[in-house]
Amino acid sequence: MAVVNFDAVLADRRAPEDPRATMLIWWAARIAELGMTPSYGPGDHGNLSCRTDAGVLITATATAKSRLTPDDLVEVLEVDPRATPARVRCRGLKTPSSDTVMHHAIYQRRPDVRAIIHGHDAKALARAEALKLRMTRIPATSTTPALIAEVCDLIQGADYVLLRGHGFLALGASLDEAGELLRRVNRDASS
Repeated sequence: MAVVNFDAVLADRRAPEDPRATMLIWWAARIAELGMTPSYGPGDHGNLSCRTDAGVLITATATAKSRLTPDDLVEVLEVDPRATPARVRCRGLKTPSSDTVMHHAIYQRRPDVRAIIHGHDAKALARAEALKLRMTRIPATSTTPALIAEVCDLIQGADYVLLRGHGFLALGASLDEAGELLRRVNRDASS
């Protein structure tokens, strides 16, 4: 299965300045505190994004969510998913999350979504059926075009989707709404 790779083209090599950065950093620390961003060495798993006036603010790849700074954020200005590899034009000091193309696809499919939090909740994965949570059929070992297409189908009418064997996507009209949704599902999965 082909993995969605992309070329990041930096239009502006400076940290994005957006008032939403503070809230994104705050929620990144919260999901890290909840243990939803397991470490893999130079960074940890999981990513967060929110819409901006110019595009999408997203966490950079290989960052520790508990210690994010504005320098760890990238503003994605444009995504061409049809290019080979996909082309992502952005503003920032680092490379955007490896899930950037998936976030872009979700925002395209759901104009009402203004924020996405991707993390890892083993309890929700284990209790998906009992909690009636939507889950991809495709295991999420990497971001592929087929996985992105399935996620885009599942988010029609759902703001919380599990990625089989991997983690979750919580969507909201704001970072607070997406964050409260993941907290509620985590509480339900823990009871």
